[in-house]
Amino acid sequence: MIITAVAAFFKYKIVSSIIILTCGNEFEQIRLVRQLSLEGMPATASCDPGILNDEHNSLQGVLYFIRPNETLLDETSQKHFAMWYKWLIVGSEVPSRLNHRIRYDADIALLDPQQLGAVDATDNTSVAYHESIFFEDLHVHLRDGASRHPWAVWTPAGFQPLYEIERIRRRHDLKRYPMRIATPIGHYDDSYNGTFADYVVDNSKPGRDSAIRCGYGASSLIFEWLQAEEVLAPMEQWSTDAGNTSMFTRLAQGTAEISGAILRMQTVRLSKLDYVIPLWPFKVGFTYVAERESSSNMFVIPFTGTTWAACAAVTLVLALAQRATAKADSEKEGALVAVMATWLQQDASAVPEGASGRLTFMVLSVCSMLVYAYYSSAIVSALMSAGSSGPTTLRALGDSGYRLASEDYDWIRTHMFDVYIPTWPEMEYLKRKKLQSMANFYMDWQSGMQLVKSGTTAYHAEYNHVYSLMSVLSDDQVCKLQYVDTVPPVMTWLITTSRGQWTNILRIGGDWLLETGLAKRMLSRWQLKPPPCRAALLAEQVSYGDVAPLIILTVGGFIASVGVLFLERAVAKWQSKKKNKFSDDKIQEEDSIDLVI
Repeated sequence: MIITAVAAFFKYKIVSSIIILTCGNEFEQIRLVRQLSLEGMPATASCDPGILNDEHNSLQGVLYFIRPNETLLDETSQKHFAMWYKWLIVGSEVPSRLNHRIRYDADIALLDPQQLGAVDATDNTSVAYHESIFFEDLHVHLRDGASRHPWAVWTPAGFQPLYEIERIRRRHDLKRYPMRIATPIGHYDDSYNGTFADYVVDNSKPGRDSAIRCGYGASSLIFEWLQAEEVLAPMEQWSTDAGNTSMFTRLAQGTAEISGAILRMQTVRLSKLDYVIPLWPFKVGFTYVAERESSSNMFVIPFTGTTWAACAAVTLVLALAQRATAKADSEKEGALVAVMATWLQQDASAVPEGASGRLTFMVLSVCSMLVYAYYSSAIVSALMSAGSSGPTTLRALGDSGYRLASEDYDWIRTHMFDVYIPTWPEMEYLKRKKLQSMANFYMDWQSGMQLVKSGTTAYHAEYNHVYSLMSVLSDDQVCKLQYVDTVPPVMTWLITTSRGQWTNILRIGGDWLLETGLAKRMLSRWQLKPPPCRAALLAEQVSYGDVAPLIILTVGGFIASVGVLFLERAVAKWQSKKKNKFSDDKIQEEDSIDLVI
């Protein structure tokens, strides 16, 4: 029964195989290996702790039997108690080895063999075996040592953890254990009136050392969630691996728990560092002043052709209904004009007198109100969408008429423009279309912002570097600033020791920051925002070019109306002359008749 319970325990831990660490009888070892194999768990027995291989591609189970005067556990290394080793110790007491030099992330369970059988009080010769086997969780705190806690039970019905939530909570409570945050000094010097601890939380100068402040703030939140005591460890250097005065070195050696600044992910660092949570408080990409999108037709053609056709059809139907229900001849003749006037929110005097005509007029009024409301909303929508426009992708930027320039920065050179990147086709397309020569491509910040101000060039730089120079831009240009990002938001991370004892729990803390939105709030606190665009409260101001087509149509309509007026007067005069001539002829005929009589 105990073998079945042991196999169920390791199956719950999802281990690939079991190493039985014991120096007992060889026949007993073979029998134990065979019984575990019959339960579906491959096992290997050994008396040498060296069998615990350092190369772990999957979780490894370790079964250890406490025996008197046995030192196998003392010969194991600290790294063999990492979280990828799942230990099950069969014994009545906690070995003294577990009270010191054990990792915090050790996953160890205890199975007390005394619970397997109890002597019956009525018959000292019989043994009554219990149906349940209980497992205890051994929690090893680096300061307080090992402690035993109820955890799971095995019964013939199966394996069932009873206190898994309590087990997780124990590992998320460090009980004010000191944790070090290795933080580079950055621009901190004697000119700052305060300590370095004050400097890393000071937000009075946004953008300055934001990578350090954002990284330290996130690390501090993780330690607060773990209920640990943070210890700020200032480092002179950032990412150099020479000496012992850099953040990179302290984390790689495991002499600090987490970084107080972000670091880019690189292949050469993956073997020395682990990454906790992505933080990117910067914006790196092309900045340019966009041309305003043409909105010259939004007052003349706010609707699509299909919408206008539907409006024309409704107008004809309503005009026919208005003409059919009208009684007076003037109402019938002015039916179409009455419909058009009402659609345009004008007073239509030709209102029918009958009930049917008035009902038609009410329907006409409701339709006109809706059309007018939608027409107005279409104009407002066009106004609001008629702001700055321009390319938003690298491919579109390559097809645009903007020239390109870039900040002369080693990281930008070696990772973007001076190298061929087959996995980044958009960037390669941009370079093929625009970068014929590098002679005038790299420019300093001041020159780059002057080119941005001219409206002809898209300048590539880190936003923190050019933010202070945006004072050269006018408010209208600030409203038209556009960006094409080139660095993904998961480029830089908080770092910790590679496969360290805190790696897993720090990653869980980082996920907690993301899930609760605290990471986004932290980034929002330290990210530099674009300058405010004071000119565009609702939409951009309407220029003459926007209403020029409407003015042209209005003037054209005025000239046409004058022409129609002259035409009407000419027709009226012609009709008057014709009528007068007809009257004269009639009078002459009457005179002739009178003379004849």
